[in-house]
Amino acid sequence: MTTTGTVRPARVPARTGAPGNGEIELGYRLRRSAWSKGYATEGSRTLIRKGFTELGVERVVAETMTVNLGSRRMMEKAGLTLVRTFHRDGLDAVEGFEHGMVEYALTKADWARDLRGMR
Repeated sequence: MTTTGTVRPARVPARTGAPGNGEIELGYRLRRSAWSKGYATEGSRTLIRKGFTELGVERVVAETMTVNLGSRRMMEKAGLTLVRTFHRDGLDAVEGFEHGMVEYALTKADWARDLRGMR
């Protein structure tokens, strides 16, 4: 089984300004056989922790289609919260595009506060 997780600079300038401002985008893609097994959540939490503790990250963002409920649940389990719903050009060939996209985010301060609350 192959799973991947990536942390890369956010690429949506209209959202936050220029990349390199302490914000990264969380991305993941798993084979269908790996869905609903916790791999994306576990991997995302690990990447988020690394970003906040080792890489100087201040904010993590992630996007998915509004209709992708599995991805949205995973983002919430990883600690991100819904920021906005928006529409993006060029997705009209994808089923569910008419419902738009959602952006989720987590700041380092919120992450640290949540960690303290777990102790």
